[in-house]
Amino acid sequence: MHPPSFPPFRYAAVELGSDSFRLHVGRIERDELVLEASLCERVALAASFEEDGSLCEAAMRRALACLRDFAQTLDAWRPQAVRVVATAALRMARNAAVFLPAAETALRRPIELVAGDETGRLVYLGVASTLDDAGAPSGCARLVLDIGAASTELVLGRGAVVERVESFRVGAVRQSLSFFGDGRIDAAGFDAAVRSGRSRFAESALAGGRWEVAYGACGTVRALSEIAGAQRLTPDTLRALRARFLEAGHLARVRLAWPAAARVPHLAGGLALLVALVEECGLAEVAPVRAGLRVGALWDLHRRAAPGAAAA
Repeated sequence: MHPPSFPPFRYAAVELGSDSFRLHVGRIERDELVLEASLCERVALAASFEEDGSLCEAAMRRALACLRDFAQTLDAWRPQAVRVVATAALRMARNAAVFLPAAETALRRPIELVAGDETGRLVYLGVASTLDDAGAPSGCARLVLDIGAASTELVLGRGAVVERVESFRVGAVRQSLSFFGDGRIDAAGFDAAVRSGRSRFAESALAGGRWEVAYGACGTVRALSEIAGAQRLTPDTLRALRARFLEAGHLARVRLAWPAAARVPHLAGGLALLVALVEECGLAEVAPVRAGLRVGALWDLHRRAAPGAAAA
């Protein structure tokens, strides 16, 4: 007699990111993630701070409208478990305590305001699930980086085990607004952005080492890889990208020249931070990975799921 078979649980992960809000719906079948729905909407929280560090009214209205749409999507898919996480911009916002209850009402689900170490853990879990599926050796040390809009995370692990997470309060938005605020991209501004990034990352315990490959779980690395036409980004590749950005001379021309740049706002700041990481941490190559926090959250839900869990 064969044991009864049950349909796999369906999970959902919602990320209230510093630039975009994103939603994944998926299920795990035969130890593989099957994505069933994916949504992304740019709300630009990190670029919308008032002088006192509060989110502006327009950004909050965009965010709440997006969450009401996400709530309808979740109702339609009816996942058995949902995890909603808010990241760096909402950790920094002075009025987060006012915005988050309104956001929970709009989404009709609880929201976790997660610290950088939990963000890094979920990012790593998403990357590790992808690389392990591809047959990556589980006993080797692995470095994962995530350049976000408002923060950057470095995560060291082996297999699915996280050994160290470092979070830095600098992201692509701040770097772009600080060094390319008028839109112009010149050598002096770019090199100053790199030096600024290196001064932040010099505090890392991972600085000064040598890594044959690191894995980039962020839109910045994926977009730059697409623009360069390279599967992995090396120091030479990044120097060539710097030259192309300087030749373009302006953020608007960068966005017009490459569709990938139009999809990833503040890419000049992201490139400067990636150059800083490569130089400060001794990265020989950075490989883009199409997995990150949301994929990690789905796997985390799967590992914690219990039979008979209540519908979300």
